[in-house]
Order: sequence, then C-alpha cells, then structure tokens
Amino acid sequence: MKLRGTALASAALALAIVFGLWFARTRKVPALSSQPVPKAASILAKSDVENLLAARYELVRHVRQVPPVLKQSFTNFTGLPFDMNDPGEPLSTDAISSGVPSRQLIFAAVGKSSAVLVYEQGSFASYPNVVVFSYGNQAKGWAAALEDYPPRDISALQETLQESRFKTWERK
Repeated sequence: MKLRGTALASAALALAIVFGLWFARTRKVPALSSQPVPKAASILAKSDVENLLAARYELVRHVRQVPPVLKQSFTNFTGLPFDMNDPGEPLSTDAISSGVPSRQLIFAAVGKSSAVLVYEQGSFASYPNVVVFSYGNQAKGWAAALEDYPPRDISALQETLQESRFKTWERK
C-alpha cells in the first residue's frame, strides 16, 4: 500500500511539473528590445523580407505572448488597431459580432531585430495576411495578403513568398 501511495505522489509531482512548464511556456513574452516601427516607415523590398525570414525566430501562438513593440508596430504601420484573438476563438466576419475581433492570430515570430505577424482577416471569405518588420537603424515594414491557406510556420511562409502567392498591400 505504501508503494502505491509513493507511485501516486510521484505521478502527481510529474504532472504538476509538466503543467508548470506548459503554463510558463504559453505565458512567456519574447524580448524585442527595439522602438516600434513608426507610422511613416519605409517599405521593405521582397528580397529584404526573404532575407529576414532566414533569421532565427521564436514562434508564439497566443496574443498574450505578442510583445508590446510588435503590437504597436502593427498599429503604426497598418493604421489598424491590434485587436486580435487567439487561434480557434470566434472571428467576426461581414456580420459584425459585437466585442469579437475581426482578426485572428495565426502566429507571430520574434527575432533579435525583426518580427513577423501572420493573421487571418475575417470577412465573407476570410484571408491570411502577413506583416514583417525590421528594427534596424532604419525601421521598415512590409505587408501582404496571402493567396493560400494560412502558413503555420516560417518555412511555410517562405515557400508562399518564393512562389509569389501573395499581393503586397498598397500604403495609403
């Protein structure tokens, strides 16, 4: 009986450790120690975007993990509020749902001096978008609507860009 109690206690401890690690991992906000991209930021060339995507990134899939600098860069560059929800949560479409965002995070990728935000824009036919930021000496950005299914990671996004399955946004 004592052995059974020890086994249960060990199992409970292992479960608590696994849960603790999962909880910490899904709450961690990657460091992005830069100033937000300004409203009048220059546009990155496609070749620059492809080079940036070759960098190392930390992927996040929860809105709470998106660094404040990336959120503010999104708002400054696109002129849209950063009002996204997590994957799988309700998405407002053409039939506006009160209190439900019309954008849904697919993933964000945070690097040392660049970041990527891939999200779905709700509408009659929802579609994926990507915004890429470079936080170097001269902060720049690039945005496009993707003509494919939403990429799930950086390598899938690279493939979409290499095959030119996107339409670059026109800046207002």
